[in-house]
Amino acid sequence: KDSGMRTRVLLLAAAACGVSHALHIESAGLRPLQLAKASPTATASPNLKAKAVAASQSDALRLKGGAGEQVLLPLMFSLFKAIVGSGILSLANAISRWTDNPAHIAPVVLLSLAFSMMAGHCYALIGEVTLMTGAESYQDAWAKTMGPQTAWMPGFAVMSQTLVACVCYSIILGDLGYDLLRGLGISGWFAVRNNLLAFVSVTMLLPLCMLRSFAMLAYTSMLGVMGVVYTAVFMVLRKVEGSYAPGGQFYKSIPADSIPSFGTRFEGVKTLILMATLNTAFQAHYDAPKFVGMMQPPTLAQFNKLVFPSFLAAGTVSCICMVAGFLTFGGNSNGLILNSYASTDKLAVFGRLGIGASILFGYPLAFNGFRTGLLASTGNSKAPQSTKDLIAVCTLVFTTGVAMVLRDLGFLASFAGAVLGSCIIYIFPALMHIAATKKAVEADEKLHPNKQLGLTYSARYQMSYGILALGLSLCILGGSVSYLQAFTNYLE
Repeated sequence: KDSGMRTRVLLLAAAACGVSHALHIESAGLRPLQLAKASPTATASPNLKAKAVAASQSDALRLKGGAGEQVLLPLMFSLFKAIVGSGILSLANAISRWTDNPAHIAPVVLLSLAFSMMAGHCYALIGEVTLMTGAESYQDAWAKTMGPQTAWMPGFAVMSQTLVACVCYSIILGDLGYDLLRGLGISGWFAVRNNLLAFVSVTMLLPLCMLRSFAMLAYTSMLGVMGVVYTAVFMVLRKVEGSYAPGGQFYKSIPADSIPSFGTRFEGVKTLILMATLNTAFQAHYDAPKFVGMMQPPTLAQFNKLVFPSFLAAGTVSCICMVAGFLTFGGNSNGLILNSYASTDKLAVFGRLGIGASILFGYPLAFNGFRTGLLASTGNSKAPQSTKDLIAVCTLVFTTGVAMVLRDLGFLASFAGAVLGSCIIYIFPALMHIAATKKAVEADEKLHPNKQLGLTYSARYQMSYGILALGLSLCILGGSVSYLQAFTNYLE
């Protein structure tokens, strides 16, 4: 039973998951757009400096609220949608693995917010690299900074992560659907988990994955975000009114493995589980170049105004779900926290519907990322629609089959989430930023003195080395957690 709970934590984290800080510009001569102009392929263009200065002045006007300033709220909502997913519902259990003491919740919240803002900083690094190089995608940014010979590395990481997400989405859909039908009192053929999963895969997921355009999902996925926000609200409401406390309205209907449990337990080594979960809780970084292309003006300052509020909002919603769930069920918080709530709780039923919508419409988006990466890696980016449809069928057969036969994917999900997540969020962006900055500074130094922009190695450049070390550490820690949980009793 405990193994199943841990597995759900890791599945949701893979599907798959603090202090706000302003990015520092070391001097007036090292503006983001000037770095963009002094790209790794910079040449001694006579208009280089004039264009950079003019662009910087235009940016300053817009930052002061000048004419033509872009309204960022719609883009913030889109980025928030890309960040927030069902993985936030595993965070309460990630705490319960090492403590059942509510007194520890405050430092956990600070840690969670710190992770969200660090993830936002790394997202901004990708944006800066995109501006510096003119890259059109995450993999293209790597090719233009680290070299095309190794561009397969981020491509493989993103492709693998999205495939793991599809597998986990299938498993979660099976579990959520089963719990939902049980809560609605439905029995018979559909009440069998694998039957329900097969039905959903064929009648819902396959048509969505075979769409010629995924643009319509930009609207339907909004329902998923509304479901996540609704779930956070209802979880807080149930905690405040004490519905699941002893003597509460639903206390006697709580599943046996979720009876609230509080005490003074503290198992320090298991904080690695929380760190591994947080490591993948705010992952949307392969979409950064797309959002850069939507910026008006296309500057780092404008991009930062989009990124940090969005990641802070995502971190805040995540903390709300995490705190409400843990303070309600304590050491017995379920890996999929909605499973801890009574099947007769109508608010929980609507919460399952909302999260189900998020998963349902999130699957084709994750699949599209996998398919795009697969076709690009095989040099077949312009494949006919028949090939794309065949990939959709094969992927669904694979993910549904795995979800039916192997519901316990603990090691695969945790290891892939921790290792690939660390690479995508921290390691790759830091390496790209270091390489791009070096090339920009060196290109500037080779220009005639009258044409130099005076680029230097800023504090952001030095910080990238720290992020690289952090990413490597989290990768090792996450991998260690996966191994220890799967093959030893060391964390028991």
